[in-house]
Amino acid sequence: MMYGAAGGKATGFASPAQGYEDTDIDLNELLIRNPPATYFFRLESGDMEELGLPKGALLVVDRSREPRLNSIVLIRHEGRFLCRLMTKIKGTPVFTNGINIIKPIADDTEIIGTVTASIQIYEYDNAH
Repeated sequence: MMYGAAGGKATGFASPAQGYEDTDIDLNELLIRNPPATYFFRLESGDMEELGLPKGALLVVDRSREPRLNSIVLIRHEGRFLCRLMTKIKGTPVFTNGINIIKPIADDTEIIGTVTASIQIYEYDNAH
């Protein structure tokens, strides 16, 4: 006769979770490659929604990762922090949110870091 983990009789099929009881998800290990160079940034506007990053998304930004063409990056432009897609238009590097384009000028645009992940946090109204 077979018995389950709680000492009762085993009936039916094994749990689909069997074998995964001790598997933990470590978000630090999963999301952060270089802890001293990584920080979190929350999008406070909806201006990246066109590219799939909604207002309130939590971005994982790594300052040590070299941005590549078509990377999402955090930039400082004219004294403001902005999240943008780094791409090229007619061979010229630009930053865009899918609607507006920023042509970088050396004195007023700086790449702060590369976005390596985004986390969408769903907040529900408890009143309903």
